[in-house]
Amino acid sequence: MDIFRGSWSNFTDVRDSAVTVGFFDGVHLGHRAILDHVVESAAAQSLRSALVTFEPHPREVLREGSAPVGLITTMEEKQRLIAASGIQHLLIFHFDHGLAQMSAADFVQIVLKGRIGMRRIVIGFNHAFGRHRTGDRETLIAMSRTLAFTVDVVNPARVNDHIVSSSHVRDLISDGHVAQAAEALGRFHSVTGVIVRGFGRGKRLHYPTANLGLIAPGKICPRDGIYAGLARVQGEVHPAAIALGFNPTFTEGKHSVEAHLLDFDRDIYDEKMELQFVERIRSEKKFSGEAELSAQIAADVRAAAELLAARGLLKHVP
Repeated sequence: MDIFRGSWSNFTDVRDSAVTVGFFDGVHLGHRAILDHVVESAAAQSLRSALVTFEPHPREVLREGSAPVGLITTMEEKQRLIAASGIQHLLIFHFDHGLAQMSAADFVQIVLKGRIGMRRIVIGFNHAFGRHRTGDRETLIAMSRTLAFTVDVVNPARVNDHIVSSSHVRDLISDGHVAQAAEALGRFHSVTGVIVRGFGRGKRLHYPTANLGLIAPGKICPRDGIYAGLARVQGEVHPAAIALGFNPTFTEGKHSVEAHLLDFDRDIYDEKMELQFVERIRSEKKFSGEAELSAQIAADVRAAAELLAARGLLKHVP
């Protein structure tokens, strides 16, 4: 997959394209249906398949001073997922006030037709674009008659009677409903960081943990609590019990993301680790001391093993 990153005005490298446009945070099942349609329709017409996305998130430009958008996927993760779909060209246009003020008609004629040679556009059912989001499917259909391109509208994906959307997936993750989020994403939500030294308390309690350092800024984490999950480190995937929170039994007041890897005993400090959240076990809780905490950790590890085994992600419960 060819990747362009920069201003739309500097791009002229694609002609005769089937294209889709959007932020595509999460690359969830709804997004994947659109991407599949782009790839298939491009192949059928001997066109180049292209995806136009933006950086940063448009909301961060349009609502300056507001809280950052919690992202399901970093740009690196998004690139990897889009590449797996078979898209040939990923165009990451810098989103600024100039682009935000461009009318829907100018965006279609100048950017999509003029810079990308659009002959087909594939959109979701509720696609909106241009200044104040005034462009929609009807805008595109009307313009297609004079600019000679085809408009395909892809129906929404539904999971558990909910239309799959990035905002819905963010809400699920924020509320700790990681199993439902995984159904909408088609994969487990994950966070990645480098393993750093913690307080050594887990090892003292006979349940050593790998502590993640800085997670990518803006990346959304599940609600604090205990989760059954998977840890990818050194090219291997291990079942894990994952804890997020402030360790209220103690007084450090520092937020941590840590995982106890089942049946694992290696020094992995400074290694990169990805934690995938499979299912929530419980909320964070304050205990009377290390003895009570140790007993609860044992129960949490057992619960994580049983949940993972039930999903076929663990061969046996230790």
